[in-house]
This record gives sequence, C-alpha cells and structure tokens, in this order.
Amino acid sequence: MLHVERNDEIEQLRQMSKYFEADFIEDFNLACLDFDNKHGKGYISTYQMFPGLTAKTYNVCLAKELKFTKKETDITPTYFIYCVEGHYLHKFTSDPAHHKIHQNQNVILSGGFNEGHEIVLPAEVHLKISIIFLSPEKLKSVNDDKAKRIELTMNNLSKYFSMNKKEKYFGEIDPSTAQYSRVLIENKRVDTLGIIITEGAILNTLASQLHHHEKFKSNKGVRMLSSHDLNKIIELGDYIKDRLEKKITINQLSSFSGLNPKKLQEGFNFLYGESVNGLIQRLRMERARQLLQSTDMSVSEVCYKIGIISRSYFSQVFQEYFGILPSIFRLNMEKQGLIFELSYHSKAAPNLKRDDLEAILTTSKEKNKKNGITGALIYFKKSFFQLVEGNKKDILDLYREIENDDRHYDVTLIYTGFKLKRTFGDWSMAYLGNSNISAGVKIDGDLSFVELEPIMKGAEDHEVFSDILWRRVLTILKLAA
Repeated sequence: MLHVERNDEIEQLRQMSKYFEADFIEDFNLACLDFDNKHGKGYISTYQMFPGLTAKTYNVCLAKELKFTKKETDITPTYFIYCVEGHYLHKFTSDPAHHKIHQNQNVILSGGFNEGHEIVLPAEVHLKISIIFLSPEKLKSVNDDKAKRIELTMNNLSKYFSMNKKEKYFGEIDPSTAQYSRVLIENKRVDTLGIIITEGAILNTLASQLHHHEKFKSNKGVRMLSSHDLNKIIELGDYIKDRLEKKITINQLSSFSGLNPKKLQEGFNFLYGESVNGLIQRLRMERARQLLQSTDMSVSEVCYKIGIISRSYFSQVFQEYFGILPSIFRLNMEKQGLIFELSYHSKAAPNLKRDDLEAILTTSKEKNKKNGITGALIYFKKSFFQLVEGNKKDILDLYREIENDDRHYDVTLIYTGFKLKRTFGDWSMAYLGNSNISAGVKIDGDLSFVELEPIMKGAEDHEVFSDILWRRVLTILKLAA
C-alpha cells in the first residue's frame, strides 16, 4: 500500500511518481507524472490556481489495483470529485467500508481535521477523474476577484454542507458536469493558452458540481456546448494568440469562426472562464511578461509587440495583473541572478556527417565553458533538439549564432525563460544520438548513443514535449556517468 502523507499536492504527486517510476515534471504551481511501464499507462497532474484552490486529474489505466492512503496534516480541504470514465473506491479511515464512486457521479467530501482517506484505483479500468480541493480558510487570504467569488459561493454551500468536519455527499449521476471535467482532464497544453483553458475548466467543473448540489435553487440546467463549437473556440484561442500585436474585435472573431457574438461569449466563458476581451487582455499581459523575460526588447517595444499603443496604459494593466511595473519586473529578473534557459528544434542539413557532429560538439564545449553555458544536444532522425542555459545575454547571443549555422535549417524556438538552477550543470554540452542498442548507453569518444525511440515519444508536439524530454535525457546521462 502506498502512503501519501504530505499536505502539499505537488509533494504528494512527487511521492506517487516514485511509486509509478514515472517521469515527473514540476513548474511553480503545476506538476505532472507520466508513465508507460509495468504499472500501466497514463498521467496524473495537479495545478494550483491560487492558494485554497487546487485541481488534480487522473487519466490512467493501471496494470494492477492500487490502494493508497492520504492524510492532510494542516487545513483540510473540501473535495469535489467527478469521474468522467471508470469508477473507484473511497473511504475515510474511520469508516468500516469503502464507497464506490461511479461514472458521472457528483461527489463532495469533507474530512475534518486529521481525518485520513483510503482510495482504491481498480486494475485495467480506464480512469478519467477530476478532483478539486477547496480550502475556504486559505481563500480568505487571496486577493483575487475569482477567489472572492468562490469564497462567497462556499459560504452559501456551508449552509447545507459542513466543511469543518467529516461529511459525505454522494449525489445522483449527473452527465452535464462531464463536458467541463473532460476538458480539465484531457488538456495537456502547458503554454499560456493551455493554462487559461485549465483554469476555465476548473471553475466550470466546480460551478457545475455546486449547481447540482444546490439544484433546488433553480430548475435551469447547464447549457451544453457542442464538440463543433468547442473546437471553434479552441481555434479562436490560437487565432488570438498569433495576432496579439493587431487589433482584434468581436466581429472579426465571429466572421472567422462562424459563431455569433452571443455564442462566442458563452464559449469563451465556458472554456476559459472569462470574456473574449478578458482573454485577449490576459494573453497580451502573459506575452508581455514572456518578452520581458526572454528578449532584450525595451518596454516600449514590448508594448508595441502586443498591440497596445499607450505605454502608460500598458504599465497600468501590467501592474494590475502582476503587482509590479514592467520596468521594475525586468530589473528584478536581472538582479536575482536566475538561470536563463532556451531550447529549440531544427532539421539537419542533408549532407551532415559524423565529423560535423563531432565538430559541433567540440566547438560548443569550448565556447560554452568560456561563457558559463551548459546544456545538451540530441540528434534524432535527422533533427536536432538542443537546450542551453546560462546568462541571458550570452544565451541570446549564442542563439543568434545558432540560427545562422548552415549545418541545420528550420530553426524553431520552443521555450525561453528563467529558472532557479541549471538542469545540465555538469555538462558544458552533453550529446545523445540514436542507437539500435536495446539497453544502456554506448559512449564513443565524446558522443553518447542510446535507443532514442521511447525517449522521443511525443516529440512532434515540441512545446508540450520539451520539459519531459530534457528530464529524460538528464536521467540517462546520470546513469551513464
């Protein structure tokens, strides 16, 4: 039996990743484990929207039954549970028997202080589960309009459901929540738009479950969004993200999608949890933050790049979103001495030879050591994947050189950003190439070779795949060292 004792959901997921022997990814307020091995196949993720509101999702099929216990040691949250597919068993540790949570059943649980949980996940059943953890006490300290609205809603819930002692609500089967919960479970995008989709899905899933619990207040059902309309809204999100420097109107979006303005607003509120203009504004601010972090653009240039004419207005809105002026934000990033990371993908020149690979590696090691740069390079199926990390200016200068190197083409930037520590601190430039060997790492001079097929699974989605890839590479290099 697996015992999960930490109160922090990310730490609990870290413990579970060790059990599943899974790849574990962590980035500030989100984490994910991904596995395909003797334990089964799937992924489990957690995302903290803000203190007091966290979501965990399961999309797994286990090879054998898993029983685990879970115990909070601090403020105990209220659990909003929904199974889109499959079923599982739950009981409080003080209960005599498990209770089966069925597909499409609305479940709300509150354990009270120090009440533990015992969960049984069945074998060979495809499980798609969303669990939202809500702590009213923590929400009180959050200065966010959404948090305040949720806190008010929870106060209404508390009239009919006790959240500070053990209580169980196993509701009727309610398929209407599935449309929201499924988006939350199946969304694997980790870019800005993906995060906003996740937040919208959390709020909609929670609202739908609360609506079901308090259905006596209204006879109105939750309006459904068709799959066709949902896909149109997702397309519009990407359409907006690619045109942030231009003026974007409701009429333009309506013409592009074929959806009338009313349905547009309904769709955006459903998928993203905010209005069309709200999403546009948030994407612009997120893009501005990325540009301030990852480029040498001035604040005025960033302002122009995201389609805002007035620098003073931009500074005002940026401060409203992030609590700091953009100029001070950039200054703080530079003063904190954080490590700047850049990763890219490219296609190798058709006539590339082994001598060229050795020359690339030799030159990279010499220059990187001189400039305090570390990183790793992969050559797989006539394509390069590379990550470099160090001082921001040095990394950006290096990338400009990389773009002009005629030994590859179609250079595509995947990610740039700051982090607390280096991933490849022991390598000025590690190298992995493909090999037909079934196990282990073959080292030939400065070049290392390994069976890359399983490691590169998912590489076609560069943005989502990047972080997973480099953690896999780091594990291989450490084992070979």
